[in-house]
Amino acid sequence: MNIDEGIVCLHGMLKSKFCQQIIKVSDKLCTEKIKTKGGDTEYRKGIGHILDRRSLRDQIYFQIIHAQIKSFINHYTLKFPHSRVDKLSEIQLLKYNPGGKYDVHTDSMRGGLRHISLIMNLNENYNGGDLVFFDNKNNETKRIELKEGSVVMFPSNFLYPHKIEPITKGTRYSIVAWLT
Repeated sequence: MNIDEGIVCLHGMLKSKFCQQIIKVSDKLCTEKIKTKGGDTEYRKGIGHILDRRSLRDQIYFQIIHAQIKSFINHYTLKFPHSRVDKLSEIQLLKYNPGGKYDVHTDSMRGGLRHISLIMNLNENYNGGDLVFFDNKNNETKRIELKEGSVVMFPSNFLYPHKIEPITKGTRYSIVAWLT
């Protein structure tokens, strides 16, 4: 199987009204620099908010976003029936201003807590910010220009290194989540 066959990209999955509502929420909640697993803020430049299920406010947004995810995860499990993903482990609201980026990385974690990564793009009025996948020799294999309402799903493991290119103009809003 070609590595990019594991990447499922669906355009127009999120309604514009939903995207605009989450952008408003993100403008209020995204206040902290996003750190990588190792705590680095240079490797990943942006601001965000991890939805905390202990917070009633965040629980509400978690449920709203989770309902959206349920509506399109079947596209992935139909293509990969052995993927067995049924639990949402984390949701992050993200905001990348000019210069914002996330260098080449994978979403895998020790203990295998992430199986499927999801990126939900909330707007398209920015420049840059393409999602780019690489092979293990650091050669670009797939480039995705994300539009408003686009959803991308892919395995979180070491075979799917990817990055978000720097934003050159505007602000990119997105949601990332992981299924286990």
